[in-house]
Amino acid sequence: MSNPLRAAACGATTLIAGGALALTTPGIAEARSLAETMEGSQLHRPGALAGPQQRVHTSRVALRNKSSLRNRNSRGERHARMLAALQRTIRKQRAQMIAQWDRKAQRAIQHALRQLGRPYVWGGTGESGYDCSGLVQAAWRKAGVRLPRVSHDQYRRTEPKIAREELRPGDLVFFNSLGHVGMYLGDQRFVHAPRTGRNVSIDRLKGWYQSRYVGAVRPGWRPLPEIPTKLW
Repeated sequence: MSNPLRAAACGATTLIAGGALALTTPGIAEARSLAETMEGSQLHRPGALAGPQQRVHTSRVALRNKSSLRNRNSRGERHARMLAALQRTIRKQRAQMIAQWDRKAQRAIQHALRQLGRPYVWGGTGESGYDCSGLVQAAWRKAGVRLPRVSHDQYRRTEPKIAREELRPGDLVFFNSLGHVGMYLGDQRFVHAPRTGRNVSIDRLKGWYQSRYVGAVRPGWRPLPEIPTKLW
């Protein structure tokens, strides 16, 4: 037939002309063309293929950050453990040093207490009696500690100086402008050779002795190491 025949079926138009058959559907061609255009633009847009890669990169960064934080925490924990161990060691060393001094002090105290009742002798160092500085010198000599002979030098040349509220048994306590000395026993008591006409005895830090109190020293004491608060 010389004239083309048109027939409509399911929204499609069939053109038959010169034995040629063509099928077109309204909107489909346009949609396909638009889709192809958009796909092409997506392919050529910078970073269009980076979506999965970006997620992988982000995950790796997060893992590195997490690992770095974990490492910092681990270093901090190791630092804390090392510091705690060092502090325990220093505390143990301090306790041992204090105990060692206490043992020496007890030997000195025991010697002084064995002299109770012996007479005061000016300049005496033990043969016939003691004066005040001779008694404490002899007592601490028994503990292996050398002291100067007279009370003034015993105070000035012996370290450390001790506050009254920190007195320990064995400390030397001084009175009357450093003219008199005794050995502290604890509980505000001390042993001493008082004066001519009296014997070695025990008195309390009150009354005349409290009003004339000057200070105290700790013979044979070694400075304690400080407890560290940081490693370096």
